Parts: sequence; structure tokens; C-alpha cells
Amino acid sequence: MSAGLLLGLSLAPPASAVGGQGAPGSWQAHVPGPRLAVPGRERASVPLQPPDLARERRLAEVRWRFALAPSAQVRAWLCHPQRCIELPRNRGRSAALAGLDAGQPLWFRFRLAPRAEPQPVGAIELIVEYR
Repeated sequence: MSAGLLLGLSLAPPASAVGGQGAPGSWQAHVPGPRLAVPGRERASVPLQPPDLARERRLAEVRWRFALAPSAQVRAWLCHPQRCIELPRNRGRSAALAGLDAGQPLWFRFRLAPRAEPQPVGAIELIVEYR
């Protein structure tokens, strides 16, 4: 190899320095869902903690899934410390949190509709992509 090529390689910035972004990554979490017993009262899942590799990165997209009875009258949100997004279904994907700090925990909030029967929320799965 020539000295010029070696010098060029050694001066190239690391991938994490190009555009201020590192390599894309993802993490996944599974947690039990809460039992919703009181209409109108919100319940939250346990916080889903990102891995250390997500620090100083930005959220790109989230995918979620949680189990509910087909007739359940439940509203659900996915939350980041800066804001929450309402989830239209018990499974889906969204880029609505894109750009937020990927090193922060996420959690789900659930609310049982007025006069609705108590409902368990089944296992919750979250997949987070970041850049």
C-alpha cells in the first residue's frame, strides 16, 4: 500500500463523526401489561430502558404490539419524556417520535373507557430504531 493511501485512511473521520450520527441501531423490549380496573384512570407500563449504545442517538421509528381483547375499550399512548403519541391500534409503527433522544426511557399509558369492563393488557413488545 502506498503511504498516501494509508495517510488518507488514517485521516478519515470515524463513522460516528460524519454528520454527527453513528451507525443505525435498534433495541427491543418485552414487558407485562398492566391490568385496567378503573374506568377513566390511566395506568402505565414499567419504563422500557434503552441500551447504552442508544445514548446520544436520535429515535427513527418505533414498532409496538400489545394484547387486548377484541372488544376492549381502551386508549393507549407510547410516551417519551418529551411527548406522548396516541396509538390507534394495538400494533403498528410510527416515526412520530423521530428526532427525540434515543437514550431516554419509553413507556406505555393505557386508559379504560367510561363504563367499560376491567381489562388486562397482555404482553407488550416494543422495537426501537435509532440513528
